[in-house]
Order: sequence, then structure tokens, then C-alpha cells
Amino acid sequence: MSNKEQQTFDYNVDTSGAKQNEEYKRREAMREADAAVTMSPWQRFTAFFKAERTKFATGIILVLVGIYFLISFLSFVLLSGDADQNRMGHPVIENAHDHAVGNVGGAIGASTSNFLINDGVGVAAFILVLWCLVIGYRLIKKKKTYFFSYTLITLFSIFTLSLVLGAICFGFHNSPSYYRLGGNFGHYANDWLIALLGYYGMVAVNLIVVMLWVMLCYNTLKKIYKNVTDHTKRIKRNKDKDDGGDDQQVELTQFKGSGHKQDSAQHDTEDDEQDDVDAIVGDSKTPNLFSGLTRKKGKKRKPRDNGDDVDTTVEQMKEIEQAGSITNPNDPTGSFKHYRFPTLDLLPDIKMRSDSVDVDEQESNKQRITETLNNYGIKIKHITVHVGPTITLFEIIPEDGVRISKIRNLEDDIALSLAALGIRIIAPMPGRGTIGIEVPNRDPQIVPMRAVLASKEFQNSKYNLPVVLGCTVTNDVFVADLTKMPHLLVAGATGQGKSVGLNAIIASLLYKKGPSELKIVLIDPKKVEFSVYADLEKYYLAKTPGIERPIITDTDHVKQTLNSLVQEMENRYNLLEQMKVRKLEEYNEKWRRELRGTTDDRGVPYEYMPYIVAIVDEFSDLIMTAGKEVETPIVRIAQKARAVGIHMIIATQRPSANVITGLIKANFPGRIAFRVTQMVDSRIIIDRPGAQQLVGRGDMLFSANGEITRLQCPLIDTPEIEKVCNFIKEQEDADRIVEHEDPFMLPEYVGDTGGDFDGGSFAGSSAGDRDPLFDEVARLIVQGETASTSSLQRRYEIGYNRAGRLMDQLEAAGIVGPAQGSKPRRVLVDPMQLDSILGNS
Repeated sequence: MSNKEQQTFDYNVDTSGAKQNEEYKRREAMREADAAVTMSPWQRFTAFFKAERTKFATGIILVLVGIYFLISFLSFVLLSGDADQNRMGHPVIENAHDHAVGNVGGAIGASTSNFLINDGVGVAAFILVLWCLVIGYRLIKKKKTYFFSYTLITLFSIFTLSLVLGAICFGFHNSPSYYRLGGNFGHYANDWLIALLGYYGMVAVNLIVVMLWVMLCYNTLKKIYKNVTDHTKRIKRNKDKDDGGDDQQVELTQFKGSGHKQDSAQHDTEDDEQDDVDAIVGDSKTPNLFSGLTRKKGKKRKPRDNGDDVDTTVEQMKEIEQAGSITNPNDPTGSFKHYRFPTLDLLPDIKMRSDSVDVDEQESNKQRITETLNNYGIKIKHITVHVGPTITLFEIIPEDGVRISKIRNLEDDIALSLAALGIRIIAPMPGRGTIGIEVPNRDPQIVPMRAVLASKEFQNSKYNLPVVLGCTVTNDVFVADLTKMPHLLVAGATGQGKSVGLNAIIASLLYKKGPSELKIVLIDPKKVEFSVYADLEKYYLAKTPGIERPIITDTDHVKQTLNSLVQEMENRYNLLEQMKVRKLEEYNEKWRRELRGTTDDRGVPYEYMPYIVAIVDEFSDLIMTAGKEVETPIVRIAQKARAVGIHMIIATQRPSANVITGLIKANFPGRIAFRVTQMVDSRIIIDRPGAQQLVGRGDMLFSANGEITRLQCPLIDTPEIEKVCNFIKEQEDADRIVEHEDPFMLPEYVGDTGGDFDGGSFAGSSAGDRDPLFDEVARLIVQGETASTSSLQRRYEIGYNRAGRLMDQLEAAGIVGPAQGSKPRRVLVDPMQLDSILGNS
């Protein structure tokens, strides 16, 4: 299967999802059939009007009635109203042939128009036409109708317009002779007000009514105005795009320069004691892109009409485009100041809907959950609904005295009542004081990569290495800081979105960090996942001397590259020690102030230190083929490399205990779990169940230091990745970065690749006498900080005599202490000292 086909398969070809949908429909049909047998006559009556076919037919009727009223009203006002009014005294229906009317709508149209316009509210009757068309349209389109709200606004609007037009025309004879603009109602109502309050009192009452109308309809008017202005601007922008050509389009769609400024001075001012969890998951007051929520400073968010289609990313993207910058003037080294960041228009503009779950379905699910809990004696105070792209979260506040364990044990019963494919209960929700029930949506939505990259949460992020992981259950864009994790483990079954998640992380870094600030090491044993990034070699990729291919695929090259990263880590620590600073950000700030253009004692110039992100795919395959030779350098990097800006991301589709070992889990606090098949796999990845209940296709759980967040991963497919990489590579032809002919080179690793030693001595134990496992055992014991003969027997499946000889050799080398009876031996050296001991040998 090609790389493109594999990426598409991850999201779009899910045969199990089709089977699940069929099973869901079958269960729903059985449930409705059973419910129909037990329904009362009143329930059947209401169910008839709630049926989709009934709503559709009602919508068609309302649209036709609205059109009929519009034709009749226009005919009465413009054509035949005066003549038809003379015939209104006759029995119109019975004598239609003897007293033919001129109204296009016939006798009924003439009578209705005369009643509503002349005898009633005047031209305000046209608002009734608008009501029929709007309600009918929404019923046909299966949107929420907001019947009560629209009807209230319509009636008050008719009342206000009739009253105001009656006041304006009062005392003047500028209305047509056969009807008043405000109708008889507007005329006689103002006449009564004048008699009661006088002329100025009548004017004051009209002004008060208008103000009340504005207050009642303010949100609706604002929304209409926004839609009209957005549509106008969109038309104008498309016209300018057609007139301006490709150069103008490129200029308009650049990211704003401030999005890439990432000054190290800002990084160094961050408080080192800041809570890591807060730094990773970001501000809880993130803007909501897709759910139609609005927010004012200092006030709680209130949901807008959940049934409306929204396109809230347009304004944010336009702001970014209008403030964009073609070049990269804030490059810290100046070497890539002409580098241009990828533009948003390289990604498809996919629109998200906010009505994936309609209000009727929400209310139905709420009722079923409440009934199920009531059947088991659990009373509910309140239920709040949060609709996300993949799932809907029902937040429950139970009555006092209810045991949480009772609700947690009803997971299967609630799933049965909702006919859901699988639900997840969070009891309690951390920091909320509520219980969460996550129910999969019937129609899960795709989270577009372009939308999350255009979000203000990502654009305004001050994180050192911001990665956008997707959208939460409340549709908030979720951005994490890789430097605060500081390493990430990604795992999940085949076809559940793992590869797409890695591509989303890489895309986030490419859109935010320049080539001087970031270098990437890509290890791809499958040879097809990361091959598309090979074109970034001269800009973003880091390589090891002697390895030609920019993407590391060979196992021997993987070992060499990982050990080169360890050497780079040690070199950086030596430099930090020399400069008397503690971390990479402090060094880079000192380089800006003092070290730029200077050299060390050997005449080597001090250089800016970029972040290095190493991404290892198919970690399980590497463990099977190379074992400890791969795991050992990865663990060393994970243990120490945070302060020097080297961060590791490993991914696997086989989350077994012999792959994700205790050392790996201990040093990778950031975890992403896509859907897995068994609960034990979920426990291995995130130390708790839950990943086996995900719905797949990008649905994931993100764990940061024990805090779990459910997210929907953004979708970026292979064609979009190719466009981004081509955009970066094509800058070579512009002859702007000609001085960068070679990629970033890691230090050359010189060491024994076979794992055994052939010379030297260890304090009374010659190299020839040492066991072939000596090197591997020594590293394992030092990293695990525990040493016992029995553990060596179990780990390497060797006998007691051989394990005892190994332990004696380690003691002779000064690596472990003497035996302490039944207690494990004490480890005397750390990894750096062990490297020195083994190196001197």
C-alpha cells in the first residue's frame, strides 16, 4: 500500500465503522418498534409531529403558503387592492364568478390580503410571509426551528412596525386610499394613544416600543448583519484575488510575522516553577472555533443557536492573512531571514458543522440517561450537554448522597438504553465536581488541520514548541508544549489515526518554527511513512555523518543516529557547563547578548542551539530487531535531554509490555492513546482503561502527567503534506538560501557497534574473562538502579552460575557494591560514569 493510500485508510476506510453504523441502526429500529407498542395515544400523536417525514411535509406546506401570501399581498398592494376592496362586501367564495376579483391569489388571496393589510396591520403583514418561509426552510433542511423564539419575534415585529407606521402616517394623507401603511390597527392604536396621552405621549410610546424591539431582536439583527458583511467581503476578496494574480495571493496568505517571532528572551522569562500540567494543556479559556460559542471578557461563554451552520474560522484566517509577512525577519541567526513559512492556502478549507447532533437527539439522550439512572434509584439534579466533533459529553450532577461507584457500574446499562456503540463514564470529572458520560455521535465530524492552525490559540501561543493535537469535547482547539512534556509516547491499533497524528505534530512545528530554531530527526523503519519529508533535508532535518538518506530507515543507521543524539546531548551539556547556564533557552539568550560572533579556546565559533525533535515510528519493530541497542540510547535521551532542547516522540501500533517497558513509561510522561482493542493495551499506554472505548478515526486520549483529555485529532492527508514540503523546497530555486547547501549534522558516533569489548581490564577481571552480556547487563543495572542475581536470571533466561559470575564481574569493575544478603546490591555509578568506565576499557 502506498503512503498516500495508507494515510487515507487511517481515516476514511474503516470497515468496522460501517458495521457499527449498521448495528446501531438495527438497534435503533428495534428500540423504536418496542417503544411504539407501549406508547399512549398522546405519545403517538406527539411522535407523529416529531417524525422527520412530518417535519419535511410541514416545511413544504409552509413554504408554499408563504409564497402564496407573498403573491397575494403584492397583488393587493400594487395591482388590484382598490378594485377588489369594492367587492369585499359580497360573499366572495359563493359569488366568485359574479364578482370576479383581480388579485392573482384569487378570492381567498384578496380576502386574506384585505383582512391582514387593510383591516389589520398594514404592510407589516409581509413579516408573516418571512416567518412562513424561514420556518418552512428550516424544517426542510432538518435544522432546529426555534418555533417559539421566531414566533415571538415575528409577532412583536408586526406589532411594532404597524404601530410606528401608523404614527408616521397619522394626520397625513400620503397612504393609498384603499389601505393605511400601518393598517387599521396602527391608525386606531395611535388615535387612542393621542386621546389618552397627547401627541407627544404617543411619540414617546412609539419610541419605547422601538427600543424594546431592538433589545429583543438585537442578537438576530447582529447575526444577519455579520452574515451579510461576511458574504460581501468574501465576494470582494474573491474578486481581488482574480484581479491581483498569484503574487497578491501569496502575499495575503502568509502567516503574520509575530506568529514566528519566538524570541528566546521571551522563553527565558518563563517561570521555571510553573506547573507543568498547566503549561502542557494550555489556558483553559481557549477560544471555541467550531461549536458556535461567543465570549466576552470577564463573562461566561454562552452557546449560540446550535442548529446553525457556522464558519467561524473565516474571520480568524482573514486576520492572519491581512497581517501576514512574506519573509522571516526575526530569525535568531539571520541565516534564514529570507525563509518563507508555509501558507494556510496549502491546506484544504474544510468547513465544520456545529449541528452534528441536533437538539432533539440531545434531549432524547438526556431523557434516556435520566430514566436509566432513575430505574436504579439514582436521582439527577442537572445534566449539561457539550457537543464535540466525535462525541457528546453529558455532565451530570447527582443528588446528594449518591455513590459514584453506582453510576460507574451502570456503563453497560446506559449504553444499552442509548443504543450506543460504546460509552465512557468519567466519575468524577477532575476539577469539575460532576460525572461525565461520553456518547459517540451518529455523524462524527472531521477536524480540519487548516482550521486549528488558523486558530488564535495556536497563532498566539508563546510555547517553545507548540503542537496542535486537535479539538476537545467542547470544540476548543488544544495546543500542547512539547518542551513541557518533555517526551511523547504515541500508540494505538492499526488504522486508528496514529500516522495522521504524527503528521499533525510535524505540520504544527513547520508552521510555527523556522529552520534556525528547529531540527527534526525522522526514523521510519517502514520506509514509507516519513518519505514525503525528505525534501526538507536542507532546512529542517538533522543527519549523522556517513548516512546519505535524510530519513533513517536501516536498523544499523537507527542505532548510529540515536547514539549520535546521545553524543549531541553530552556536548550540549558540556557547553552549558562552560557557559554556567542551566538550560538551552538561557544559553541562546546569552548567545544573543554576548557570544554571537565569538569563538572558544580552540577557535570554534559559538553557535545558536536549535531544538531537536526526534520522531521514531514503529518502535516495536526496532525493539524486535535491535532490542537494548535502541532502547538504551532512547532512555538516556529521555532521562537527560530536556534541559538541552532534545525531545523524543516514539510511536508504536503494538503497545505490549515488552515494547513499552517500565523505563520507557517512566521517562515518557506525555502519552497519546488512539483506539486499541483490549483494556490491557490501554493500561499499558496511559495506565488506565478507556482507550478501548474510543470510536477510532482520530479519536484519542492525551495524558499529561496523569491528566486525561479526550481529543479529536486534526486531519492532514498526504497531498497536503506534499504541498507544504514542496512550498519549502521550492525556495531553493529562488536563490535566497544558497549558503545552506548541507543539512544540520549531528556529531559522529565512534563506538563498539557489536556490544562486546575486546581489550582492557576491569580491576582484577580481564576482558577475555568477561561474559558476552557484560556490557548490556551493566547498562541495564545502572539505568534501573537495582542489581540482583535473580533479576538477571529472569531477564536473560540464564542459569544461576552465569548470573552470579556476571554480578562478580560487575563488582570487580566497581559498578555494583558487595552482596547484602537477600537485598539487591547497591549501584555505585551513574550512566555518565559507566560510559567512562566502558570507554576506558
